[in-house]
Amino acid sequence: MAATLKDISRETGINICTVSQVLSNHPKALSVRPEHRKKILETAKRLSYSKNQMAASIAGKHGTVLAFVHSDMGLVEYSGRIQNGVIEAANERGYTLIVLPLEDFSNAELYRKLMGWRVAGVIFHVADLKQISGIAKSLEREKIPYGTVNLSNPGGIGVTTDDAAGVEEAVRLLHKNKHKKPVYVAFATRSKKSASEYKLRRQEGFVRGMKKYYPDCEDVEPLYLDPKKAFDQKYMTGILKKLLEMQVDGIVCESDVPAVALNNAAAVSGFSVPQTFSLIGFGGSMLAETSFPKITTVVQDFEEMGKLTANAIIDKIGKKSEERFSSQLIPVSILVRDSLKKKK
Repeated sequence: MAATLKDISRETGINICTVSQVLSNHPKALSVRPEHRKKILETAKRLSYSKNQMAASIAGKHGTVLAFVHSDMGLVEYSGRIQNGVIEAANERGYTLIVLPLEDFSNAELYRKLMGWRVAGVIFHVADLKQISGIAKSLEREKIPYGTVNLSNPGGIGVTTDDAAGVEEAVRLLHKNKHKKPVYVAFATRSKKSASEYKLRRQEGFVRGMKKYYPDCEDVEPLYLDPKKAFDQKYMTGILKKLLEMQVDGIVCESDVPAVALNNAAAVSGFSVPQTFSLIGFGGSMLAETSFPKITTVVQDFEEMGKLTANAIIDKIGKKSEERFSSQLIPVSILVRDSLKKKK
């Protein structure tokens, strides 16, 4: 359990009222003897005490602090936009948000930190539920609601985008504009079992789209890239050569990163997009917007994902939602830009 005022009082031999005054910076703490103040602060630090800013929590009610716990997801932009949505929802409903990087703590340390803040709910932004299985069990034991954003959470709160539908729509767009040979480009993983949910769903969308719009095409396997070499000119030139040999005229990428990498490779090799092939990315990132030409991309509403997740958790805290929550898929859209060759 997290350290309490009683724990610090017992450790220091100083009465709990004085301990509380020092740790809350109460005006009366000015009259506390310096050596007692130092002892209290040092003990609080040693016991990993985190100040509880919610009087409601002390009274046994739910508090007004939410935690946003995130792992290293590669592209900071996405996490930041999700966090903005969470902050907006939290502010609108009178909650404070703390942000904690998952990799900075062990399960035990994260648990103590969350309990110290008396969090009322937790939003996780991670790639896989396995990353939070330990801390999730602790939260369930404490009856603290939690949810995942940009990741489904079977049986719990989870909000993400309908990625499969987005990629299927990208294939439809290529078909509508008379492309003959689309291919799906993705970053390689160690195995299918280790692939993130979004990778599996987006590939599923491509397979679905190919069956619907290109039923005679039997080869729907992705062309995999080494994620560490996406911006290695020699490596990407080799990938470009392979695509040209395959006579590919439309490329759907699992994210904006490989789309931009392919666009760069084409440019330095003397080929132009979309004259050589069309490119469609996924994510709606600044990378796609600042590329030349600008990349057509499947747009995810990251802010909305954050807001919906935070509101679902707050509803559960306030006992407005007693029903079992099922993972929610929100729609995506395609932003058509100059990287798509349109039929004449």
